[in-house]
Amino acid sequence: MKIDKQAVGQRIRHLRQTKQLSMADLAATVGVAGKSTINDWEKGRTLAANEKLATLADLFGTSTGYLLHGALSDYAYAVLRDDGLNNPEFNVLLWEYVDLTTTNPNMLSGDVFNGNDDVPPTKSDSIIDQHIDAAINQILPAVVNIFPSADYPDATAIVKSACSVFRQRIQLIRRTFTGKYNRIVRLLDNVDLYEKLGSDPALAAYVNQTTAVATGYEIDQTYQQQMNDLMTDFHQRLNALNAAYQHALRDASSHD
Repeated sequence: MKIDKQAVGQRIRHLRQTKQLSMADLAATVGVAGKSTINDWEKGRTLAANEKLATLADLFGTSTGYLLHGALSDYAYAVLRDDGLNNPEFNVLLWEYVDLTTTNPNMLSGDVFNGNDDVPPTKSDSIIDQHIDAAINQILPAVVNIFPSADYPDATAIVKSACSVFRQRIQLIRRTFTGKYNRIVRLLDNVDLYEKLGSDPALAAYVNQTTAVATGYEIDQTYQQQMNDLMTDFHQRLNALNAAYQHALRDASSHD
């Protein structure tokens, strides 16, 4: 993961000022030529060598990991947004988690992923980013707790741990009402039941041929409509059940 030298410099400056040390004082303490070196570090022009970072960490009562990356949670989040999203296993688990926890039934199967020209790309990207951020932030505390506070593991270890947390959460969520509800909704959305029925000579020729009945297309359309009506009714009743569930949760919360 790339080191943000300016962010490192800001942390060094903040810690120096907290200790009420001048640049010259800090230079003398860590054993560098003069305050110009400290200034270069704090401006993000240069990065202190590992030995000097260790000296700074000891002086300020922190870790080299914090100096280089900030808080462990911030570091882990940045790793998952960068290395995680470039990891195939992490991506699969991330979107399965989003699939199970997103209450909007059109989030994954809707316009944000099908390239619909009516949806501006910036809006689609924003929606996707919101769900990525939400999923990562929900598992982040569990990921961070795996590691000691002074230990800043490499990116591979963090991504591996996040995958483990996702798998555990997914196994649990799949057994909840919300998990089952969202799985059913996805199944319904993945079957194009709501495509408008209309004149389609190619489809009519195909159905008439495969059924060997001259009126096969008309029969097919009639039963398609009945299937659509049935699934629409089921979808509406399922959504009403979910709304009642959410209301029950809010009502129970208000009495706690």
